[in-house]
Amino acid sequence: MVGVAALVFSVFYAFRPEQVSDGTGYLHQLWHYLERAFLHFDLGTSYERGLGFQPIAPLLRASFPADLSLVAGGLLLGAAAGVALGAVAQQRRGTLMARALDGFAAFGMSAPVYWVGAMTVVFFHPEVGQLARLPISKPNTYQPLTHDPLAWLQSLWLPWIVLGLPLAAITMRMMRASLAEVVEEDFVRTARGKGLSPGRVMRRHAIPAASAPVISLVGVTMGTVITNAILLEYTFSIPGMFSLMTRALGNADLPVIQGVAIAGALLVVTANLVADVVHAWLDPRVRTA
Repeated sequence: MVGVAALVFSVFYAFRPEQVSDGTGYLHQLWHYLERAFLHFDLGTSYERGLGFQPIAPLLRASFPADLSLVAGGLLLGAAAGVALGAVAQQRRGTLMARALDGFAAFGMSAPVYWVGAMTVVFFHPEVGQLARLPISKPNTYQPLTHDPLAWLQSLWLPWIVLGLPLAAITMRMMRASLAEVVEEDFVRTARGKGLSPGRVMRRHAIPAASAPVISLVGVTMGTVITNAILLEYTFSIPGMFSLMTRALGNADLPVIQGVAIAGALLVVTANLVADVVHAWLDPRVRTA
C-alpha cells in the first residue's frame, strides 16, 4: 500500500509543475504525503467545488463499506461457485453436464460484467422488465448493512452474482484441472479403498487438496475483480468510493484519485493476505516452507 501511494504521488508530481518550483523537493513532499496518509489518515482536500472542498478521508470512510460489501460478496460467491462447479465437472467429465459447464465458463470469462448486469436489469426489472418481471436487485436501491440488512441484501445479491461470474468461470476450470491430478494421488485411492462414498471422498479429501491453487488464483485476479466492481457500481448505482473516480478524473481532482487508489490497494492487499492464510491452512507444505 505504501508503494502504491508513493507511485501515484510520483506520477501526479511529475505532471504538476507548480509543485516543482514551490521551494521543497520531491523527496520532502513524498515523505510529507506518506506521513500524513498513513500516520494521520489525512489524504488532503478535494479540489472540486461540487464536493464542497471536503477532506478526502471522510468521503472514503462513508463510501468504502459499499465497495467492501460488493467486492467481498462477489469474491466469496464466485470462488465458492467455481470450486463447486469444478468438482461437478470433474465427476461428470465427458457428459452433457460437463460440456454445459464448459459453455458456462466460456461465457463467464468473455461476457463483460457491465453488459451482463445491464441486460439482466433490462430483461428482468421488477417493474419494466422486457421478458419477465422478477424480484431482482434494482439500481438506486442500495442501503447500508447497518441501516437495513434486508434492503442491503436485496440490493446486492444480483451484483454479487454478476461480479462473481468471471471468477466462478476461471476458478471452475482451475479446480477441474487440479482435481484431475489430485484424484490419482495415493491418499485419494486409499480413501476409496476404505469404502468411502465417492461424494465423501471428493468433499473430505480431493477438494481440500485441490483448492490451494484455486485460492491463490482468487488472490491474483483481485485486480480484475476491482475493475469489474467499478463497472457494476455504475450499472446498479451503488454509492461506493469508485463512483468518485470518474468525477475526479473529469475535474482533475488529484487528491480524490490518490485516495481512491490507496483504498483500492487496501482491498487488493487484504484479499491477497486472506488468500495466503487460507492457502497455508489448506496446504501444510506452505506452512513448513
